[in-house]
Amino acid sequence: MSRFPRVRFDADIFSDVDAIYLTHAHCDHLDPYTLLRLWNELASPPVLIIPVSLSFVIPIFERYLLNPDIIVLKPHEPILFAGLELLGFFDVSDQPNNEEDVMILVITNDNERILVEADARLSLELVHFRQFISMLLRAPNLETVVYLTTENELTGTMEGRNCTSLEDREEILAYATEEMYTSVENVYIPFDDPMDLWNDSRLIRLIHGQGLTAPHSLDKRWQKILFPVRIEHRIQAERQIAEQYGYKHRIDGLDVGYTHTIQHGAVKNKSIFSGYTLLDREEQRAYEPDNDFFPCLPCAPLRIYEGDIEHQKKQIESLINDFFVPYLHGIRQPPVLHLLSEHDGEYRIHIHYGSTLDSFFVYVLSFANPIFVETADSSSPPHEAYWANDLIDFLEGMCDEFSTFCRRQIPAPYMRLWTALATPLLNGERAKKRIERHFERAARGDTPESWVLGYYRFMEESQKQS
Repeated sequence: MSRFPRVRFDADIFSDVDAIYLTHAHCDHLDPYTLLRLWNELASPPVLIIPVSLSFVIPIFERYLLNPDIIVLKPHEPILFAGLELLGFFDVSDQPNNEEDVMILVITNDNERILVEADARLSLELVHFRQFISMLLRAPNLETVVYLTTENELTGTMEGRNCTSLEDREEILAYATEEMYTSVENVYIPFDDPMDLWNDSRLIRLIHGQGLTAPHSLDKRWQKILFPVRIEHRIQAERQIAEQYGYKHRIDGLDVGYTHTIQHGAVKNKSIFSGYTLLDREEQRAYEPDNDFFPCLPCAPLRIYEGDIEHQKKQIESLINDFFVPYLHGIRQPPVLHLLSEHDGEYRIHIHYGSTLDSFFVYVLSFANPIFVETADSSSPPHEAYWANDLIDFLEGMCDEFSTFCRRQIPAPYMRLWTALATPLLNGERAKKRIERHFERAARGDTPESWVLGYYRFMEESQKQS
């Protein structure tokens, strides 16, 4: 995937930056290419501040950034840095997810405080956790409080690429809009608490987006079909619901490329930040539900290659039995007993080798066999289906959970194994391989674009033929 909007910048605009905070290991937050460029071009690189959940990356930072100054934040242990107090903590959700290693950062400067949520999406529906956040943001000595959140535009984008008709596109717009309003309602669930964070006029909630999209060098119509719900819609929805509940805080957007001056819970001024070039305008991705462009996504592995099937089988059998089965028992969503009962006592995974749907092996978890066992019976449809190449590539750090953006999934109702692979605290070694691989590429002078565009080669050929 790519970033919207794209920005070109001169490294020296960061010469006065004291520190860079890396919230988690996803590559839209931890970018080896940009980090290596800054450390190569700046005379005095900034300090790296990382959560303890990123400790496994320290040896890679030390190797490629030549022993940078690194500060590790531990949860609920505030530190002083450059006259500021920094406090980090993790969300308390009991639902495993692909952002669970994100550390929320709270920065205090005398009577000013900012909470940086990043991708964590705090569990504000939980009473005690909501009270904790309210306590942080409603301290009596504060004059201005900022709640900075990264809101998710991704669901509509991921689903939008799979549309095959204008009716599909209208349905995606309706689905993404409903999902967005549900998300807003969860943020603003009313509590009978006069000290609730949303009842404070000193607080402003600033919203910005993920902006993940298709690479810009592809057909320009991509940018018209992927963003049914954008940040401006989120801001409008939050203002509407906050007003409905009588909340006192303000809600505004964080605009790319502008310095925001905030006083007493309001944006007083936005001024253009010099030293960079903004390559994209927001209107370039205005959603067009009646656009008749439908990308030809191939149903194929990310990388077409003929691996050693016997060797791949050993790796994948170890993955599903030594990793996935314990995950299923631990997550209990649903409990394995209920999972098997729901599916007539069997849960089936198809693993497709090579690049055709004809060659696959069937693995069955059942009451009779508490691990996945290979079977010759392929008469029943699978509950999950994967390309062997994709699973091996995930294990080797060649892809992550978002890499299949440019592919159609093999038809199957569930992707529990893929979700397990996306759970960060269970996959540190795989994330480490991926991060190191891209530091190696950056050190050679390679670019993210040269990595990503190769995955679209079959799609572009199909599009030309059609």
